[in-house]
Amino acid sequence: MFLTQTFIYTITPKFDILISGGGSYARQEYTNFFTNEYSSKNRIGFDSLWLGFIYTGESIADFIPQITFQTAVVQREKAINQTKNFYLKSQSLQASLRGYSDPVVYSIYTGFGYNQSRKFKTLKIEYGNSIYVGGDLSIILSPKITLDLGAEQRFQTEQKINGYQNSEVRSIPTLSLGSTYSINSDTAVSVNASFGGSSASPDSIFGISLWKKF
Repeated sequence: MFLTQTFIYTITPKFDILISGGGSYARQEYTNFFTNEYSSKNRIGFDSLWLGFIYTGESIADFIPQITFQTAVVQREKAINQTKNFYLKSQSLQASLRGYSDPVVYSIYTGFGYNQSRKFKTLKIEYGNSIYVGGDLSIILSPKITLDLGAEQRFQTEQKINGYQNSEVRSIPTLSLGSTYSINSDTAVSVNASFGGSSASPDSIFGISLWKKF
């Protein structure tokens, strides 16, 4: 289970500061090899803090361009029995075009994710980098409700551990379906589900988001 909190602070009509932090809850269940007794462990912890910006450009025909950049200020990761904090080791850059045609709001986007290697006591892990392209579609069903659809194709380069490749280039297609309900002009709640189209992607991810304007 994951929890992410995102803040978008508007500096000017065209420039926003983006801050995002996340944590997770995990339950590990296992059987003791020697006693054959069942046991479990629960873990609640901080995972990452990202900082970036969103720049909105002048409209091009019927499209509004946006550029989003983020860097991981800190990421907390675990390998074997070592947990370590990594600083400024991951970055992402995304370009998108948004448009509106009653009753549809749509966007197309492409992006790149970069990961530097992680060095633990006995391991050097290279997660690989990713490039992706996708699109989102929101159909306005009523003044308060939208139907949200999305599709994305991502390619992940090979992963290496201590210089040895342990995965191939992966194709990760996903589809998403959800809905957003506007409680009032400042608050909205959305539910969504995404479904993987290959063995390299999760079978399904379900999420609930609360949007609040201050």
